Amino acid sequence: MTHTPPTPPLNEPPHPPQCVNPVSGYIKASPPLVPPSLQRLSPGYAEPGCPYQPPAPGLQTGPVLPDTKKRRRSESFEGVGNPRLWPDPSQTRGPFMPPECSNGVGDVPSYDSDGQNGNTGQGPYQLLTWEGYQTGQWTPLYDSSHQNLPSPGYHVDTDKGFNYSPTDEAFVCQKKNHFQVTVHIGMAGTPKYVRTPSGPKPIDSFYVKVFGVKFEAQSHLVTIEQSQSDRTKKPFLPVKVSLPGDKVTKVTLGRLHFSETTANNMRKKGKPNPDQRYFMLGVGLYASVKDESFLLVAHVSEKIIVRASNPGQFENDSEALWQRGQAADTVVCQGRVGINTEAPDEALVVCGNAKIMGTVMHPSDRRAKENIQEVDSTEQLKRIAQMRIVEYDYKPEFAMEMGIDKVHETGIIAQEVKELLPSAVKEVGDITCMNGENIPNFLMVDKDQIFMENVGAVKQLCKLTDNLQARIQELEVWNKRLAKLKNMGSLRSCSSANMQRKVSRNDNAPPPPKAAPHQPPKKFLSKKYSHCLQHKVFQASIIMLVATMGICVISITALYMLNLNDDLGIPNGDSGDPLFNGSTARPTFTSPSVAPTSPTGPWPPDVDFCNLLYCENVYCCPSDPGNHNNTVTTPTPVPSTNESLTDDRREQLFELLKSAKDWTNTTVQSIFIKENQHRIDQRYCVQGNCGSGNYSYAIPISKFVPVNMRVTLQMNTTELLVVLRCRAEDSSVCSAVMDYASDSDYTMSNTQGYVHEWPLPVAHLYRSYYHFRATVPGKANCNTDPNFVGVLFSDYHFHFYRRCD
Repeated sequence: MTHTPPTPPLNEPPHPPQCVNPVSGYIKASPPLVPPSLQRLSPGYAEPGCPYQPPAPGLQTGPVLPDTKKRRRSESFEGVGNPRLWPDPSQTRGPFMPPECSNGVGDVPSYDSDGQNGNTGQGPYQLLTWEGYQTGQWTPLYDSSHQNLPSPGYHVDTDKGFNYSPTDEAFVCQKKNHFQVTVHIGMAGTPKYVRTPSGPKPIDSFYVKVFGVKFEAQSHLVTIEQSQSDRTKKPFLPVKVSLPGDKVTKVTLGRLHFSETTANNMRKKGKPNPDQRYFMLGVGLYASVKDESFLLVAHVSEKIIVRASNPGQFENDSEALWQRGQAADTVVCQGRVGINTEAPDEALVVCGNAKIMGTVMHPSDRRAKENIQEVDSTEQLKRIAQMRIVEYDYKPEFAMEMGIDKVHETGIIAQEVKELLPSAVKEVGDITCMNGENIPNFLMVDKDQIFMENVGAVKQLCKLTDNLQARIQELEVWNKRLAKLKNMGSLRSCSSANMQRKVSRNDNAPPPPKAAPHQPPKKFLSKKYSHCLQHKVFQASIIMLVATMGICVISITALYMLNLNDDLGIPNGDSGDPLFNGSTARPTFTSPSVAPTSPTGPWPPDVDFCNLLYCENVYCCPSDPGNHNNTVTTPTPVPSTNESLTDDRREQLFELLKSAKDWTNTTVQSIFIKENQHRIDQRYCVQGNCGSGNYSYAIPISKFVPVNMRVTLQMNTTELLVVLRCRAEDSSVCSAVMDYASDSDYTMSNTQGYVHEWPLPVAHLYRSYYHFRATVPGKANCNTDPNFVGVLFSDYHFHFYRRCD
């Protein structure tokens, strides 16, 4: 009996945005994405969200069948001889699990194809587009611990047998010709169980099934046949596959045929039949459990026309590939256009010179872009400085093949650019010259990207020029001052010369009368220190200013103590409350002082960005290590002789406050560096200063972190809190002539919510300290009595320092 696969709904939900394949010009459905666990295994696959790119030949692993000229069927997989295992797949159940990213490279078992290396010569533009099929009936998988696994990454390609007809606006397949299907399956984890109506059951095996569906009546199936070694045809049976965990398996199914053709294939007056009927090709992955099978994932192609004779017989000889567009002066060509070439691999390929009187426009709208990040212009300048500009002559045989009439040019070498800027170099395949010489993997350079590198380099040169100009202006100012000093020195020398002349003239004059040897002491002191009398007014002003500042400090302290009692609702000493006593003073706390201490345990890991940048150059580390010491700053409380609350009374007060209904936990759940997800945990705690609402961390910054690197401290809370920045000490600047971020990025005073992000200028500081206070809005501020730490607020002290050893 014939079993039918699940019927796709007529009105399927909208699919996610599709990526446009720049090679083919056709829109291809986005393939399933690989789970994050497989992304590290996938150097040869495309990035998530973009069309799947098959791995390079050097990256494929697993058994590869030898090429043979004779067609034969591979025995790599076992055919399923028991059709009872394949009831109506519409009976499969299970909720839809969105596909994960499929980027891994694993064992690649395959069928052998009809052509050598599976290359049909049709090019990527001959591939069908695929979409999810009956996603609501996909069955989830479980691992050995019954944990739910994501749906397998699944991607289907038709390697041969289909030709696109612009007239019919559909792909056409000959019934007598073979077509070939390649399936890539990526498994995240190791599946052991599958969900069934009676609960999870162990999986016996996995199978891949190919079937056809009538487009107009999707409850009817079309049998897929496979040619045998004796050229006979038999119905295609599901193929058993092995799916190892955390790898991608490639399955190639060749020598397939449709068992029947579509209806109404004949043309009417040289035009497509309006009653043309279509098929769809489906490929599904199933899990077999005893006598039952469950659909795991399936894809269905776009509509297909299957004809019994050569598709060329249905094309009108007078029909042109160019068609008139919607406007009167437009012409449209569906496909690629090649000038002086027979194998264009892009939308337009010109072998020769091209004259453009207008401009070439590029898409640059911000609304069409994401992950926008500013490029380091310093690195761009380094790359441009290392690029070598050369003069060269094209080989005559290559120039004749490419239509190049000017063989002498000035430019760059693609291999050298690839070492400095790999993204600007692209392989376009093999090139055959006029003399038959073959150039494999010919390289071409994207000069637009090199132009943008030049723009960044010019920006960096402008910065350097501005810095030099500012220094030149400073030197000019100092030069003018030195010139004035030289002029004053010359005047003094002239006056001293005149005095010497006068002395020489009066050598013969009688000496002046001598002063009295004994003068009164007061008169002598007044003459000796007369030049200091003019500064007494200035000294008196300084004394008055200091006295005024002291009075202001005393007044501010008194007002602060009065307002603190009103805000916290603490009664006065004469209230009779046993918890408060006005005769005793509260203990005083000092801000964390810098004190060199040695770590009691192993050094915690440095905060670095080696996974994002090259860790080669050392920044912010002096040549003389004696100038800076890698010391850990620890908070040092200064005990007070008089305490207003005893330990017992303070604990009673804390328990009373915590038992209140409106008490909120003010501790931070997690702390990490946002740029590299580096977690700040107990490893960085200063001994004896992490608990009871007061936390101190000593965080070393790697010597390889550039001084202009953006560092954002992110604190996550479980409650809706406000985080205040109460103190910041950042005086130890690495260098004064650096291109740092603007000061406006670090002027925040508080954040609110559950996620608190603080950009800190720690990269260009050798040592810095920050004090944050987490509290409920309106309950406390930076001036709140520190005795209420752990009840009304929590304090966090961060000490950043460069580790240069």
